[in-house]
Amino acid sequence: MELIPFRDFEKDEVFACVTRIIKNLGGIDEASKEEMASWFGDCCAEMAESAERFGLAGDIWQSWLARLFTQSENPFSLAHERREPMNGTLKRLAAEDLRIIRGYFKFDLANIDAELGITSFGRFGDYTPFASGGFTSERAAGTVIQKLADQLRRAADSGGELYNVITSFYGRCGVGKYALYKAFRWDGEAKEVVPVTHTEKLTLADIVGYENQKRILAGNTAAFLENRPANNVLLYGESGTGKSSSVKALLNECSEQGLRIIEVYKHQIEDLSDIVDSVKDRNYKFIIFMDDLSFEHFEVEYKFLKAFIEGGLEKRPDNILIYATSNRRHLMRESWKDREDKADDMRESETMQEKMSLVDRFGLMIRYFSPEQEEYLHIVKVLSRVYGINMPEEELFNGAIRWELRHGGFSGRCARQYVEYLAGRASTF
Repeated sequence: MELIPFRDFEKDEVFACVTRIIKNLGGIDEASKEEMASWFGDCCAEMAESAERFGLAGDIWQSWLARLFTQSENPFSLAHERREPMNGTLKRLAAEDLRIIRGYFKFDLANIDAELGITSFGRFGDYTPFASGGFTSERAAGTVIQKLADQLRRAADSGGELYNVITSFYGRCGVGKYALYKAFRWDGEAKEVVPVTHTEKLTLADIVGYENQKRILAGNTAAFLENRPANNVLLYGESGTGKSSSVKALLNECSEQGLRIIEVYKHQIEDLSDIVDSVKDRNYKFIIFMDDLSFEHFEVEYKFLKAFIEGGLEKRPDNILIYATSNRRHLMRESWKDREDKADDMRESETMQEKMSLVDRFGLMIRYFSPEQEEYLHIVKVLSRVYGINMPEEELFNGAIRWELRHGGFSGRCARQYVEYLAGRASTF
């Protein structure tokens, strides 16, 4: 029987190969055994590689099926992600699919080893991943897959229905790449949102100082996640003060509440409508993040951004906000030449108002000041404790001042770079 709502399972090469062998067990002729053994060995190796990459423990076949469930974006899974009532034909077809898949899930692939006279599954079957796999987005995604795999195992062992486990998972975690990952970027060539595979483990507490700025930013984000009115945000100020880090920290703190971030570069602003179309119907909250945003006088992308934020015919979806960082409060570069050109502009005030109007579309503007020397040294002191630097305070501070003189002024970035330099030197002795 063919799968219907979950028919994308059958497009997966491993699933198609393994289930084909299962269906033919007991009737495989000797001439076909060598070829099937080769296929099965490749499948087991691929399942083991996936288990290692995602950090999945247990039966590699069951882990593979759990991963397919998390990735299967279909009308049934997407409806449950949106928590829509489910009745009718689609519910019945999905239940039939899940009964079929449950049979495959419970099947012991050691039986294939025995039939083919090999030990492919036996060598990998009950997999234990390398414990020191490190922090990667794929390992983080693996925790989601592992929880689902464990729930499916318990249901299968107890005679429970996979249907309830799967629908509960989709309602709680969602489906597809947005269920498994939290950070994304826009691929302009492929015209799709793609996961960012490595992100910083950073929280707001790791950013020393700027308590009021962080409080305002976190409060706006909390309102957004709780379906209350929230604003687009411009974080502006001197470089190295923690603007971008604050946004990245929000992602780590709020991803379990459904927050996702999509990084978009200035030259991709014209693709914003495509980005919105790809995420507007998903049950997540998306921040479109534009880092270090500014425009030269000859660049017209700001007009697209202005219309997108507020001014186009189509209302911006409620699950999307824009957070941008910039060293410039007005986002537009101004020069003395601009003033010289005023003589040729019959509507000078209107021209300047158009150029400056983009920043007005951001409901919240949060300024990050460069710290004074005392605050800079406080940041150095706090970070030195985090990195385990054991140095007399006077020596630490004198070195921080010398470092600042050579590295462009007081800032949190400068303080971190100095402390990391000290930590690196300490590790060489």
